[in-house]
Amino acid sequence: MRIDTVATLEDIKARHIDNRTVIVIDVLRASSTIVTALESGFTSVIPVKTRNEALAMRSLNSIVAGEWHGKKLDGFDYNNSPSILKKKTTHTGKELILTTTNGTRAIEKAASANKLLIGCFLNASSCIKEAINQNRNLTLYCAGTRGEFALEDGLAAGLMVSIIRTRVPSTETCDFSKAMETCYLKLAKRLPDILFSTITGKRLFENLNSEDIKYCGQVDISNIVPILIENRIVSIHPS
Repeated sequence: MRIDTVATLEDIKARHIDNRTVIVIDVLRASSTIVTALESGFTSVIPVKTRNEALAMRSLNSIVAGEWHGKKLDGFDYNNSPSILKKKTTHTGKELILTTTNGTRAIEKAASANKLLIGCFLNASSCIKEAINQNRNLTLYCAGTRGEFALEDGLAAGLMVSIIRTRVPSTETCDFSKAMETCYLKLAKRLPDILFSTITGKRLFENLNSEDIKYCGQVDISNIVPILIENRIVSIHPS
C-alpha cells in the first residue's frame, strides 16, 4: 500500500483518485460536521456546491446546513457546526443537506475514487481501519482553506499516516505524508489547543465558534466512517 497526501483543494490530480481509496479531510469543519451528523441520527448527508442547490433540495425530511468563509448562510437551518448538531436530538431519520467553502467541493472533485471516505480527528482510527480493509493505495486529501494549506488538515493526515504505518509497517509514503506524520507526532500533546492558532481556527474564534474548535480537536471519539455512495454520504462501521 502507498499513501499520498494532497495539501489543498486545488492540488488533487487524477492519479490521486483513479482506482484509489480517498479520505477527504476538512477538520474545521466539514468532515467533523459530517461525522457528527451521522453519529447524531441523520440517515445521510448530501454534499452540494452552492447555497441555491441546498435550498432547492430542502424538504420536510431534510435539514439544511452550511457556511461560506465560516459564516452561516441566509435561510439555512444551521451553520456548518458539529458542536451544535451534537446538541440537537430531533434529527433521527432525516437527511442533512450541506454546503461549505472547501469540504463539499473537495468531495465533489474526488467523487470518482474507488471509495471515498470522510475523515478527521474524531474518527481517524476507524477511517484508517476501513482504508486498510479496502487494500488499495490511499490518498489523504486535505481540503485546505481559501486555496491555502490548513495545518489542522495536515495534522489529521499525519495522525492517519502514523496509525497506518503502525498497523501496516510496509506502507510506502510520499515525502509530504512523512512530514505531516512528523508534525503530528510533535504537536499531538497540544491538541486541541493548537487548532486555535491555525489560520482557520483564528477565523472561527473571531466568529465566536470556539466550541467547534475544541470539539473538532478530539481524537477517536467516533467509530463512524462516512462513505460516499451515489452522491449521498452514509455511515459504515469497519469490520
